[in-house]
Amino acid sequence: SSPQPWPLGGLEGPVCRVRMEQDGATPRHLEVVGVLSHYESSFIKLLRRRRSWDGNLAGTFGLCRAGEAGAAPHPLQRIHKHVVEPGLERFLVLHLEEVQWEAQVKLRFQLVFQAEVGRAVGELQAAVMLFYLGSREGPGSGHPQELLATGPGLARDQRLCLSRDTQYLALAAAAASLTRSAERLRFSASLAIHGGAGGAPLPRTEVQQLLFGSDDKCFTRMTPVLLLLAKSRQQEEEEEALAPSSYLSAEGVVDTAPYPQLSPPQAGTEELPTPTAPSQANTSSPAPGGSTQFLATLTRFMRQLLSSSSEPPPQPSAHHWLDFQMMETLPHQLLNLSEEAALERLVQSEEPSVLLLPQDSGAVLEQHLGDWQPEGTVLQLLMGKLQLVIQELRDIPAFQANAALFQHLLTFCYYPAEPGQAEAAERGPGSRKLRTLLLLKALQSVRARWQERRKVQRQNRSARQQAHCRLQELTIDLRDRHFIVMPTVYTANNCEGPCRLPLSARVPSYFSHTVLLLGMQERGSPLRRAPCCVPVRYSDQLIISLASDGLEIRKFPNMVAEECGCR
Repeated sequence: SSPQPWPLGGLEGPVCRVRMEQDGATPRHLEVVGVLSHYESSFIKLLRRRRSWDGNLAGTFGLCRAGEAGAAPHPLQRIHKHVVEPGLERFLVLHLEEVQWEAQVKLRFQLVFQAEVGRAVGELQAAVMLFYLGSREGPGSGHPQELLATGPGLARDQRLCLSRDTQYLALAAAAASLTRSAERLRFSASLAIHGGAGGAPLPRTEVQQLLFGSDDKCFTRMTPVLLLLAKSRQQEEEEEALAPSSYLSAEGVVDTAPYPQLSPPQAGTEELPTPTAPSQANTSSPAPGGSTQFLATLTRFMRQLLSSSSEPPPQPSAHHWLDFQMMETLPHQLLNLSEEAALERLVQSEEPSVLLLPQDSGAVLEQHLGDWQPEGTVLQLLMGKLQLVIQELRDIPAFQANAALFQHLLTFCYYPAEPGQAEAAERGPGSRKLRTLLLLKALQSVRARWQERRKVQRQNRSARQQAHCRLQELTIDLRDRHFIVMPTVYTANNCEGPCRLPLSARVPSYFSHTVLLLGMQERGSPLRRAPCCVPVRYSDQLIISLASDGLEIRKFPNMVAEECGCR
């Protein structure tokens, strides 16, 4: 979409315009946001050759025939229709960023794009995880086989019907598991594959062979992708006038924030997702100690998780501390929680959060419990997000060691154990959904902290042989004697390492100008300023504070360094 250089060594890139030739018809352009490998191109060509959706095409993707339980999911049909007759929607391809083989296979997909592309992507219409089967050999490979896929990240439990003609596996993905920022989309899922309804989970080796098909020509495995179909902003403007922005700048000027508009309830999700814990319902009966005890328990839980023996304790320098009064002078945006769309944006967001609460905030929180009453789509999204983050954290040793404390913490929150109990919770006095929101944001901060530490450690391990410009962890002290602060450290990160030729493939963010300057430097030409290792991509930071007027959410852009490059 603009003449930016291709970032060598990574999958980040501009919009790719792909021309697919079609016999007997005028070639149409299919616009793809992301990168198409040979596998994705073959998938698109297959769809374009089949003008109509039928049972044979469903069998190609491992979908059970219409009329059976687990019939062909709606998302793939919408994608097929768009690929055959491209409309105004945006078609996006997210590639696999990380896979973890545990009790369930955990998959993380990511797509990084330019800010103007992100602003053009609107409401999500369809989401499908696509797996490449490749060649299948062995007993039963030529006979029909039924499987059951379950786990967070799926729109629902889904049956798969494999036959001799099956080339792909297509799983409908849940919109609640997708997070977005101005320049990035991320999706997480945890999958378990069972041998039919009520069958035992397949062994890990079988799951690996099934989900990561073998490419015998290239002697490698084919990694899955996430396919998205989203409305364009042009479509939304034609359908209805854009809702007013939920963000106000510090000067009172309306700012546009890159969050999704209010989305309709997903088909088949009228009931709230059933959580895995606790065993008894947490409805609206008052918890002992109320909000004061909830905040004390949450503070203790966060402290024990982030200072566990399994992780080295943070060592903030005496010179690395954050003054909240100084922070108020930085450019930021204030979220107006009086709009329902703003509530969804807050729940949907995944930016690292800091909870800033006054020492007597228990009474203030109790006062405002009834003011925050999300329903419908927002409540479904809140429950889905909380269940997903619990699923991702439950395998961490520090979380397991504090499981009893977490169970106690859940008793203060709105967290029905069964969908039918949600209605009873709604009718009771003193809803605790605001506590659920605070718990979600605290757990998301813990997850972001561990993911950031793991990413930095992984980069440092791979850089032992040769130093290069890379991301280094930098923590800042947030302790304050006037406030309850969770977490007590803020991970800002920094960039360190030399910039020299040849530039490592692990440093994809550089320009031809940088290569030119480094070449001059190596030839001995004096430079007033040699290329330096600096941050080239940032993420935002949310400050959630509680005052007498209620809950306030401030978004501070570009506060966390995410990627380094030579400039």
